[in-house]
Amino acid sequence: MDIAVSRSLHHFRTEVGTRFQLYNSLFTSLPFHKMEKTGILLSLFSSICEEGYGKAQSPIDIINDFFNKHTSLITEKEKLDLLFRFTQYVERQVVLFDALEDASYKNTHDLSGAAP
Repeated sequence: MDIAVSRSLHHFRTEVGTRFQLYNSLFTSLPFHKMEKTGILLSLFSSICEEGYGKAQSPIDIINDFFNKHTSLITEKEKLDLLFRFTQYVERQVVLFDALEDASYKNTHDLSGAAP
């Protein structure tokens, strides 16, 4: 890998990646209504999806196994509510990453252009 590219990638990871991890972990622990455990359950759900996919399980079986083994949710409404919260959580992560990337743009890109 080119040294300049490697340096740029390291700088990007420092400016954006590290800050994302920090802010995201702070948001995970905030006591939002019904969001306290969403981040933890989402991480678990992601792992279970990867494992189930590796075992060629159907999406329905993967989701049902997750709810049966790792939650006490019974009704379809409760299950859909959690899946919706997962979607909201991921959307917030995308917005956070995008905001950090935008805020760091001048630090991660050469704004002076090519030298004459």
